[in-house]
Order: sequence, then structure tokens, then C-alpha cells
Amino acid sequence: MTKIVRWSEAEIAEPADYDRVGAFAREGDEALAGAALGYPHHWSGFTISHDSAVELTINRGNLFVGTVEYAADDPIFLNLQIHLPLVTGDRRWIALLVRGASEVVSEQRMIETDAETHDTVSQAVPKVDRRFVEIVVQQGLPSPTPLKPTVAADQCCLAFVEMATTGIVGVEMDNASRVKGLYEVEGRLAQIEGDVANTIRRTTTLETDVANIAARLGDIPRPEIMRQIKRDLAILRRNSSVPDDAVAYWFDPCLTDDEWDTTHGSWLARVHEGMRFGWAAERDAQLALLDPASTAIRQSGSLLMPAWTEAVRIEVEGDGGSVNISQLAHTVTTAIQRQIARTSIEYGKTVKFTDMLAWWHRDKVVGETFTRRGEEWGVVAVKGDVPGFRILAIGKVIRHEWLETYWDYETEDVGLNGSTYAQTWLNSQPLILTSIELDFVRVGSTGDVHLLVCECSESGAPDPAKVIVTATLSPGDISTGWTKFSLRPSLLESGKRYAWMTVTTGNHALATATGNKFAQGTMFLMTDGAFMQGDVHTDFAMRINAARFGATRAVVEMQPLTLGDGMTDIRILTAGWTPGGTSLTWEVQPSGATTWTPVVGDEGETDPLPGLPALVRLRAVFAGTTDLMPAVVLDVSARGETYRPRNQLVGIGEVHDFGLSTSTVQMETVVDDFDAAKHTAVNRLMVGATVVTPASTSTLIDPDRPERRTLLSTFNLGAPASAVRPRVEADTTEIVNLPFVESVALYAL
Repeated sequence: MTKIVRWSEAEIAEPADYDRVGAFAREGDEALAGAALGYPHHWSGFTISHDSAVELTINRGNLFVGTVEYAADDPIFLNLQIHLPLVTGDRRWIALLVRGASEVVSEQRMIETDAETHDTVSQAVPKVDRRFVEIVVQQGLPSPTPLKPTVAADQCCLAFVEMATTGIVGVEMDNASRVKGLYEVEGRLAQIEGDVANTIRRTTTLETDVANIAARLGDIPRPEIMRQIKRDLAILRRNSSVPDDAVAYWFDPCLTDDEWDTTHGSWLARVHEGMRFGWAAERDAQLALLDPASTAIRQSGSLLMPAWTEAVRIEVEGDGGSVNISQLAHTVTTAIQRQIARTSIEYGKTVKFTDMLAWWHRDKVVGETFTRRGEEWGVVAVKGDVPGFRILAIGKVIRHEWLETYWDYETEDVGLNGSTYAQTWLNSQPLILTSIELDFVRVGSTGDVHLLVCECSESGAPDPAKVIVTATLSPGDISTGWTKFSLRPSLLESGKRYAWMTVTTGNHALATATGNKFAQGTMFLMTDGAFMQGDVHTDFAMRINAARFGATRAVVEMQPLTLGDGMTDIRILTAGWTPGGTSLTWEVQPSGATTWTPVVGDEGETDPLPGLPALVRLRAVFAGTTDLMPAVVLDVSARGETYRPRNQLVGIGEVHDFGLSTSTVQMETVVDDFDAAKHTAVNRLMVGATVVTPASTSTLIDPDRPERRTLLSTFNLGAPASAVRPRVEADTTEIVNLPFVESVALYAL
């Protein structure tokens, strides 16, 4: 406030003097809001509470428009019933706009009408000039995939509200239009200043470093020469087929145990994406539901999803024509059914990410990731390369997953005898197939009808080698008209072509539609047991049914995970799928805890396994849409594993033959996540049964990652030897804080 009103003791105050008291105060507030804050259309302090399916309460707050401030002194109640979309399945976004308004509030006062008699009368006179807030609703267009309405630049948006036919789905505050307080700005500035100071500190030595590099450039071979040497060596090794055990050097990235003697009597380690401390205790149990009768879920065999009903997604009606689906000479059709892809999630205090994963050979990923207890998860053969596999490492979580919904896993070659017809369709939107209905115009007395759903080849023809799901009906289960083939729910991806195939020897006929009525597919006939002949003028009548989910979020609790004397690590191995736009989150609750913690592993997040719990509750949180949801296969291969490591590591390699005799050997070991206050790590060699200690060891600390260090040990063997074993030993004072070995190399000098 830059102005004040003064009165002398004997002065008679005029009404204008009192008006100026309020005007000067408002003028000071406007100067502060306009000059110091300067927000053109922004809100502050508002919060929104969800009272019912269609009602919201906007609590008190302020609106800043340039130099003017408006206030909501009381909560504002909104009923959004009239803004609900009218069509089932549609949704709509609405924007809640905050606008300022002004009004003069009058109040009853006693007014003197006669100065001599002092008679008074009650009159309404203006008393309060207030600026208040109004809420205006701006609608977006209804759609199954609605867009948020566009807010004009001269408007202030408080929040976006998503509406469905059943009510309010969610409220999203528009933080871009929120006034940022000075405390918040100061915190962000302090972080920037710290980063700048760190940058300056690290760059002050660049001049000296550059000068040292320039002085040594003459000692470094030209990159072109080094590339030629590397290329020539690679060609020479490939053409001459030199075995690894016949060279004077050896290297292993410690991703598999192929180069390590896990049967040695002194072996105390495990090789799993790095050489790590072995388990002192472990437990492997099949994942199972805590409440299989829950109405929130629905199981189809071993496939678990949130509760769903069926809805028709594609329908083709017949126009009076028909095709006898067993009219040709019978052939034997060999079908290969694919398997739902697997996912592995590891969490724990000892789970760390290794940079050596780049050494993975693709033909190794399948077995090493999903092989447990000697069972290779049914991976008998993988055709060609292994596309779509990825490893995600975040904090204390390593997640292995396949981006493809189904992998080429040969469970069984099934020979089906009979005529084979098929119908393809383009799947424009992702869906979870639950059944297919076919229109029978004639049903024979014998001959089962086998229905196979498969992917199509690059040419658009059905591919019997990529069958996803099958079903079989006997003649007694088929009647004329629409007959449903119930299927195990199967995820069909968008943009792909799929087909259903019928194989039968019975005298059955299916209704058809002619004139290319269904332009997104083609009817096919298999000849010679392999060749697919298309008919571009005729299509089979069909209905493709998909799952429709009643809720967009479901929580499913599993049987708890246990381990005597406590656990530090857990591993969850399941088959299933998580389509784009959906999520499947595993959460745990240790015994004694009151909250559920997601197994996400971000640094700084709450530790899901504090204090070595002996029991943790486990649940899966499914989130998606009414059309798509994640799925989990709860069969015998769905495992929940718990671990606690030992405090000592001894890793012993296989015997390596240098192909020459030497008395001096160097061993280089890269150890990650190393803390000198808690850990020790040493290199050893074994010549026969003799353990040799190094004559000297130098330690190189990684300048970018101080917790990673390289141990280079030189061994004087005394008598020359041509074969040695590498041996790595380490220990720790805390089993919840462990180092691991990233790679080991040997060099004969």
C-alpha cells in the first residue's frame, strides 16, 4: 500500500475519506499482483472434491488476471448431469473455466431524514464492492476416444473432467494455469544453481585435460588403422575357426554359466546377468489366487482377466448362399500353435543392472531368462531370430519381457484330417477375442468341426504355422443358424490380419455373402494340404466377439510369498499380455505393514521389502479400458520366488588352455556396486588344485561410476603352465548390500 488516509483530531470525516481507505488498499493489492506476480490468467488455491457420480465441489481459491484478483469466498457446487454423453461407450472431456466478475452488494442501513428531529428510516445502500469467481463449463465432443476441448488464450482453465455415460471418470487439474508460489520457484532455482555450480567445477580442469590429450595424440594409432586391424582379425578368426580355448586370452561377460564350473566343490555363486552371491535360502511356489470366487475376475482355464462380458466387434450376414466345407478331397493339415509370451520381474535389495547385457546373444535370451528349476518354460524351438525382446532396468528392478504377444513356441504339431476353409479379416483395433460365431445352413450327422484362429502371412493368406487358439465342436453341439465356438480369450493386435480356419470331414455347410460384401477379408480354400487359394467374390458369414470389461481397474490378491528367516529379493515369472494403454502392476505388503507398495524400484521410492520380512502379501493391479485389459496365465509355470543371499562369493571358471606355456598371467575383473567399507573382492588363479594368489593387484575406479572398479592382478606361476582356472572371491558385511562381477578376462604374458 503506497497511500494512506489521515485525519486530524478535530476534523470531521467525510464519506469520501472512508471510500478512499478501501480504494487505496485495493490499489496496493493490484500493484503487487500486477508487478510482482504478473500472471495473465492463472488460478491459485483451488481444490476439487468428487462428491458423487455427477457432482463436484470446488473449494475456495483465487483468480489472477493481470493486476486484478478475484476470490471464491465460499465453495462452488457443480452438477454435471447435463454434460454426460448420451451414447453408451462414448466419453467426453469438459473444461472448467474460471472467470472473474464484480458486483456491488447492498445492505439495509438506518438513514437520518431530518437533521433537527433526527428521524431515521431503513434503506438499502451499497456497502461492499466485491470481485468474485464464476465457473463456466466448456464442453468437448463425445467420442469413444475423446479429445480435450481447446481453451482460448484469454481464459483460465482450472481442470479437465472426463465424463462417461455413468458419471465422472476422473478430474485432471490444469497445473499449467496454476500460480507458482515463491517457495516453489526458489526450490527449483536452488536445484538449477547446484547443477550450474557442479558444471563449473567439472569444466575448470578441461583446459589442462585437453592439453594433456593433445600431447599424447601422437601415441594413439589413427582410428582408420584400428578399424582395419579389428576387421581383419574378425575375418581371420571366422575363416580359420580358431577355438576360444586355443588362444592366449580369454574373456567372459558373466551372463551365462557356460564358462564356469558350477559343479566344483568350492563353488559359492550364481551366474545371472553377472556373477552374484549365491542364495542362502530360497523358495519357489506356484502363483495362486487368494479368492478364486471373486466377482471382480473371470478365469478361462488358466487365463486370468478382470470380469468381462461379450460384445460383437465384426459381423457379416449371409445373403442366402452357402459353401459345403467338406466337399473336397480330404487332406492332413499340420497346425503349430503359438504360446503366450512370458515376462520376468525381479526386485530386491541385491538386484543391480549390469552394463554387460549388450553381450547377450539372441539365441541365449530365451533359455537364460525363463529357464527355472531345469524347466525351459516349454521353449522347444524358436524359429529364426528372436524379435521383440527387451530388458528394462529401473533402480532395483530388472524386467524381461517380450514385445510380441505370442512367440513361436512349438508345443505340438497337430495333424487334422479333412477339408480346410478359412476366412481372413483385418483387425483395425486391438481386441481380446472370446468367441467366433458361424452361420450353419446344413449340419451333417458325423464329423467334428475344428476351428483354428491364426495369423496371416505377409501375402495375406492364413498361416497354419502361427495358430493362436483352437476349439472343436461335435455334430451334436452344432445346429443350423448361428453356432458359437467359445475360445480361450486371446489378444489380437491392431493393424494385423487374422483368420479362422475350419477343418472337418462332416457334411456341413456355412452361409456366405457374395459380391465382396466384406471388403476387409477374403475366403480361402486349402489345397494339397498347404496351398491357400483365395476367393475375392465370396465371404463366410461370421461374428467376431470380443471381451467388454465392466470396470477399468481391478485388484486381484494372490497367495502370499514366504521365506523362513526373511527375504531380500522376489521374482515373479508369468505369461500374459499388457496391451498399449494398459498396465499390470504388482504390489506387495510385508507382514506388519499397513500399506501396499508397488514393485517399481525407482530410486528414492519406499522399499517394498524392509527389514527382511518372512511373509509378504502379493496382489496384481489391472488397469485398462472397457475394451482392453492385461491378462495373466496362472498355470504351473506361473511362479513366485523368494530369496535371501549368503555373505560369501566364490566363482570358479572352467579350465582355459592358452595353447602355450607361460609363467606370468594377468587377470582382469570388473566389479560393480562395490563399497570398500562393506565389501572385499580378490582375484585368484587355480593351476590344477593349487590356488595361486596374485603378486600384485591394481585397482582402477571408474571416474563416471565410483562404485565400479577394475581389479588387474598379475600372477607369477613359478613353473610354466599352459592351462589355468580363474577364481573370484568376495564377501560382504551386509547381505542387503552386495557387489557383483560384470566380467572376467585372462591374458597370458
